[in-house]
Amino acid sequence: MRADFLSIDCGVEANYSGDTDRYFGIVYVSDEPYTDAGENHRVAPDLESLFVGNDRTLRSFPSGQRNCYALPTVAGTKHLVRAFFAYGNYYGRSSSSVEFDLHLGANFWTTVYADAKSDYVFEAIFVAWAGWAPVCLVNTGRGTPFVSVLELRPLGDDLYPQAAPGLILNMYRRQNMGESVSIIRYVTCIFQLVLHVIETELWQIIFLQ
Repeated sequence: MRADFLSIDCGVEANYSGDTDRYFGIVYVSDEPYTDAGENHRVAPDLESLFVGNDRTLRSFPSGQRNCYALPTVAGTKHLVRAFFAYGNYYGRSSSSVEFDLHLGANFWTTVYADAKSDYVFEAIFVAWAGWAPVCLVNTGRGTPFVSVLELRPLGDDLYPQAAPGLILNMYRRQNMGESVSIIRYVTCIFQLVLHVIETELWQIIFLQ
């Protein structure tokens, strides 16, 4: 595992010493150093069997309209940021879903629609404009924002030439055509891409404000 990979298990305690994912060998750390807001939670006990590992913990943000993580970056370098969301009815209410916006800095990235029994993954590629990048969850009045896992991967200059200063590439779809299982993740791939069944990639270009 590369030393400059950052994998954050959101919602674990500050004294969490790190954990290695038993499926993919990824080492996760606590999110405490990267945000100063929010509350730690676990998905509802009756729904835990639907989720694995890091998806069972999360950090929610019931206060404030906009709450951010500050992720360390190198200015001028391409990065891939990946966010996982597993709602799991964590506060024990009967709400079947939540909806909120995800921003990269001041710029809209995507809208998260999360139901109680599924998990969701969103990815973006960007050229860092400073020594840190804010990944922000924005309350739009349709439920409390939350996040389960954040991952940051530096990319080489030759990858994704469409990614340039002033642009965000928002992952639209990545599919794998060669495997029979529904979801795979290549541990040997240096960027550990998450693949769903037909290997092709489609990206949406977002212009920075």
